[in-house]
Formats: sequence, C-alpha cells, structure tokens
Amino acid sequence: MLRRIRIEEGWFTLFLVWAMIFTAGLAVVQTELINGLEIIPVVGSVALMAGLLLAKSRFSDRTAHLFSLIYGLFVVAYFIGLVLPGSLPWRDRVLEMGSRQIIWLRKAFGEGSSRDGIIFVMHTSAVFWLLGYTASWFTFRYPRVWRVVLPTGVVLLSVVYFYLGPKPLALYLGFYLLLALLYVSQTHLVSHVKEWRMAAVRFERGINLSFLRASLIVGMFTLLVAWYLPALGASTSVSDAISNVNQPWRSFQDNWTRLFSSLRSYGSPTNDPYTDSLVLGGPRTVGNNLVMDIYVSKKLPYVYWQSTVYDVYGPRGWEMAQGEQVIHYPEDGYLDLPVVLERKVITQTVINYRASSGVLYGAPDIIASDKQMVVTRQFDETGHEVINGIKSRYVLRQGDTYHIDSQYSLADATSLRQATTNYPASITDNYLSYPDSITPETRALADSLTAPRDNPFDKAIAVRDYLRANITYNDQIPAPPDGVDPIHHTLFVSKEGYCTYYATAMAVMLRLEGIPARVAAGYAQGEWDDATSSYRVRASNAHTWVEVYFPGYGWIQFEPTASIPVVERPETPAGEGGDNFASPSLADTSLDRESLLPDEDASNPERTNSPLDAPPPPPTGVLGLSRSALLRLAIGAALLMVAGGLVFLAGQMNARVESDVNKSYGRLGDWGRFLGVQIRPAHTPYERANLLTAQVPEGRAPIRNLTQQFVTKTFSPSREGDPDFNPRQEWKVLRPLLLRKSISNWFARFRRN
Repeated sequence: MLRRIRIEEGWFTLFLVWAMIFTAGLAVVQTELINGLEIIPVVGSVALMAGLLLAKSRFSDRTAHLFSLIYGLFVVAYFIGLVLPGSLPWRDRVLEMGSRQIIWLRKAFGEGSSRDGIIFVMHTSAVFWLLGYTASWFTFRYPRVWRVVLPTGVVLLSVVYFYLGPKPLALYLGFYLLLALLYVSQTHLVSHVKEWRMAAVRFERGINLSFLRASLIVGMFTLLVAWYLPALGASTSVSDAISNVNQPWRSFQDNWTRLFSSLRSYGSPTNDPYTDSLVLGGPRTVGNNLVMDIYVSKKLPYVYWQSTVYDVYGPRGWEMAQGEQVIHYPEDGYLDLPVVLERKVITQTVINYRASSGVLYGAPDIIASDKQMVVTRQFDETGHEVINGIKSRYVLRQGDTYHIDSQYSLADATSLRQATTNYPASITDNYLSYPDSITPETRALADSLTAPRDNPFDKAIAVRDYLRANITYNDQIPAPPDGVDPIHHTLFVSKEGYCTYYATAMAVMLRLEGIPARVAAGYAQGEWDDATSSYRVRASNAHTWVEVYFPGYGWIQFEPTASIPVVERPETPAGEGGDNFASPSLADTSLDRESLLPDEDASNPERTNSPLDAPPPPPTGVLGLSRSALLRLAIGAALLMVAGGLVFLAGQMNARVESDVNKSYGRLGDWGRFLGVQIRPAHTPYERANLLTAQVPEGRAPIRNLTQQFVTKTFSPSREGDPDFNPRQEWKVLRPLLLRKSISNWFARFRRN
C-alpha cells in the first residue's frame, strides 16, 4: 500500500516530522497544567496530515492556507467540544466556546484575570494546529528545514523551561533534539538525491541507511556531551543588568498569569530564609546581600517586613499552624481580616533582588497585592480569615516588582492598656499553648516580672525590657544541649542568644501568664533613603519578633532583641511617635498621627475593593534619569558600537571575497540560489552563468566576465587569469542589479500569497 502511495520526500521524513510534533504535544500533556490537554498531540497530528494533503495538492498557496484555516477551526472546535460537558448539544457547545473567547478577549484588553481553563486548551490547540500545518507545508511544499524545526522547538523549550513540576520534561527536549538532527540530515540527503537523479548521477541505494546511521550516532554523541557539560554559574551582576532591560518580558509574564490564572502552579526551590518551621538551633550566618528595596509614600514611625507567623511552639522550635491554602487574585479585593481599630492602609512597592524568592513581604497586616497570592489561612469564630503566611503563586525572579497593601497599626499605649482581656475562643485555643518541657524556673520568672502589672500591655513591656537588659545578643551561640529546654538554657544558663531566642522566650513567658502571643519572622526595616522614599533591606536585616494579641486592635508587634532599638508607642492619641526600632535616628520622624489616620472614605466598605494606590516614582540618578534608564542607554550605546564594528568587519570581508576571482564565482552561485535558480552539480560554469543571466538580463556582461575569468584561471594550462582584471569593478555594476532583483522577487511572492 505504501509503495502505491509514494511521497517524494520519503515516508521516514513524514515520520520524523510527526514525531517532533507529537513529542512537543506530549510534553504539554505531561505538565498537567489543566484538564483537557490530552487533545493537543492529536490536534497536532491531524494538522500534520492535513498539511501534507494540502502541500501535495494543486491548490494555490492562498487557497491551501484558507482550507487549512477552515479545517483548523473545525478540528479545534470539535476536540474542545469533547472536553465540554457531554450533556450540552453541539450547538450550545459552539456557542459556549464563542462566548468564553469573547469574555477572555474583554479581560485581555481590560484589567481582569481569566480563570477559564478551557481557553488555554483552546489556544494551545490552535498553536499546535499551526505548528503541524506549517511543518508539513515547509517539508513537502517549500522545503525550509529551520521553519519546521525552530517553531516547535521554541514552544517545547518554553514548556520545559517554565515547568517547575516533578516530571522530567528535559528528556522530551533531548528526544526532540535527536529527532530534529535526524530530520535535518534526512532532508539534506533527500535534496541531494533529487539532484543526483535529475543529473543522472549513480549512487548506492543503501546510502540512506548509512547516512541516517551516522547522523544518529553523531546526534546521540552530541546530546551526551551536552548533558554532562557543567552548568554555568549564576551571575548576580549579569542577572541584575538583564532585569533592568527586560521589562517587556516581565510585562508579558504578568499578563500571562493574569489571563491564564486557572493553570496549575508548581512549587520551586527558593532561597527564602524562613520556611514553615523555625528551629532554635546553633550559630547563624545571614550575610549582607541585598534582598529588596521597598518604596513607601512617607517614612514610617516603625515597620517590619513580615513573611511568616508561627503559632505552635514545641520542645525544639516553632511551627506554622496547618491551614488551608487558597489562591487570592488581585481583583478579589482585600483579604477578609477581622475588623480592628487604629489602622491605616499603606501601599508599598517592593523590588525583589533575590534570584529566586517565593514570599511576598510587606508590613503587617498584609491585605492585598497585585500578584496572585497563595494564602495559608484559618477562620475565627466570626468567619474572618486568620492569615499565617502569604507567598507568591509564581516564583519571583531577580528584579521583579510587586505592590502590597497593609493595615498599619497606629494604636497608642493608653488604648492598648485599656483593651479588654475577653479573648475570642480562636485566640485562646491557638495562642496560649506551650510544651511540658517549660521549667518551673521559667514560670517563676514570668510570674515575678508580670505580677506588679495589671494589664497585658505593661506585662509585655516588662518581659521585653527584662530580656533586653539581661540577655546578651550573640548569633554565634551553640545549639542548646539535648534534653535541655531552650528557653531555660537561654534565661538561666547561657544568658545569650539571637532574635529567635529572644522572641521565643518572650512569647512563651506571656503565654504562661495567659496573654496570647506568637512569633513572626521576616526582616527588620533596613536602611531608610530619604531621597527615594524607600527602605533598603539586606540579608543582615533578617529578624524574628513577637506579636501580642489585643482584642479590638489585633496583633501588635514588640521588640525584645537587645541589638534592635526598641519600639515605643505614643502614650496617648495626641502623642508623638517614639523611637523606630531599627535606627535611633528615626525617632525624630516627620509623621504625626493625624497624617497616618485613615481618610473619611478609607472606612467606606466600597473602598475595600479599590485598586492599589499608585507606586511612588522610581529613583532618579544622573541627569534625572533612573539607574535602569542609564543602564539601557549604556547598553544601547554599546550595541551601536558593536553594530558599527560588525558593519566594518563585514565590509572588509566582502571586499576580500569580491577581490578574488574564485570566491567571486562562488558568490555568483550563492546569489543564483537566493534568486531561486535551480543550479545542479552537473551544470558547467557557463550553464550556471546563463541561468543567472536569465534572472538578471542587465547583469549579463559582469556575470560573463566573472565566469570567463574563473574558467581561465581554473582550467587553462597556465592557471592564470588576466592580471589587469579587477573583479570588484564588475561587482560594483552587478551588486545593485542583484539586490533590486531580489527585492522585486520578494514583493512578487508577497503579492502572490
């Protein structure tokens, strides 16, 4: 049967093209991003066969493309219809697909996000129809090897690169590269076989098998070498430079996550310092690398950049409470946190400098972001959310920017002293527990420190001040011995520790006194830059602190670590803000309480779903230009210099070629092939010259002169041409003619298609 239905390019060529399309489609299926992806390889295979039939047909190019469009719409609609509920009649399925596409387009040109997974399947199916059809077209109609290999390869490479799941998709890419190498060698051999047959050149029938065997060996060897080559080390400086000039790509990524937000996301290894647990261990080394810049509208009296809160304390450390994880989209508005008093909504613009980060940092309590957030939450008895941790749904790269809205506490000391102690059940059940390993000495110390005070706020201040005065800060301490309670060891034996030990001791002693407390982790405020209205945060600012719950006011931060300046709240609403915890110089802040209190419309329920405030302007550098703009200008100037150098080198190389008779003859052949002249190995030099002259009649004289000199120099007994002949003079006449003809041919093909 296959012998009767003959394909000039060979059935093996068809198999290789199909295998490349099918491999790429199968890799998409393996990502399991959404249900319904199993139709992708089938759509690509059908497109390949349709492309084969249309490529071998007598239809004009335009007619064949029109048929392909019609076939593609039908096939994609049919397979997408199979994914939709089977209870719907086909008419309703088609209308459903159309309405979903219209809704998606509205969101694409608006600001909403789409959670319709069928749209992704529909668009991916259309892409693979195009890949399958063009692969056949440029294999069996107009052979263009790289137009077959590169588009599908780029799609597969993007799938492998951005996939963060457990499947080994790199194997699919390796197999695709092997198929592509075989395809390139096969098409190269087929083109030569055609020429040999037309020129009546004899060749062995077994050359196909030998050629493919050699190609397979070379391809496998190349892949093995590439597989075992060491990976290039990451360069922070290069990554930082690139991050400033690839904003269009970052914008594309943001729009992608916005328009295909229903796709499954996978975790990725990140280098964030805090995880779901916090261990009381040995010495720590945090370094001084730049972590982030945080822009705010005004300097804040105090601030922490929170990542995680820890609720459960055990013998060796803290754990984050196990809650459900949900995706919170920017258009969902603010998180539904419990209503608290004395809060101001502030907006922060964060520029991330970590190579791979998964946490969204912001001042507590975070209520919104322009990024999709993975929120770990529980619910209190009123149905409001209790947030334990907030992460970005997608890994943040170096240079990524995001916005955070937070409810910033402005509660004064008097108000906190007067707060009730009627704690909700959700608070007492989760934030008063402690392990049996707590020693009587620790309990007695907590009692003695808090007994003279009659309210939780002053009791918390007493414990905080004791720790700051009696525990020496040391981040190089050894871990507590096995079998010894870490808090007891810190308070009574070593009497030294770092922030995790300070915070743990304070939180546990408050819990012993019936005061709900927990430990929070993230970063201290960092270095304030008045010129840019921003905080620069480094790894050395990594920190843990204590949060104490006050009914009506929520969680309030306390600073027990001796190395960090203390946070003192104003005594009364009319008082001024006290010292900022990260730098004593910040105590003289220009902010007063009235400027930080919410505006009248801030308490309006309709405002809770308002968009994030506009970020502050980026920092400016020399001549009023930002650092990124200066970097772009420098890179642009460098590229212009490189381009100028390349043009100069190209001119020198061109002059070298056109000054040599033999090289000039070779260039004539290149121009002939570029203009579509069918030059075969069996043609004589004069036959080639005649074929090229037929395309460019005005260039007959220089073409004949160059050919004549080549023949004389190559085949004459003396092997010498005319010493007075200058090939460059001929090229000055011929080159404009060839360029004009090539442009004319291009416009003709464009009008024909």
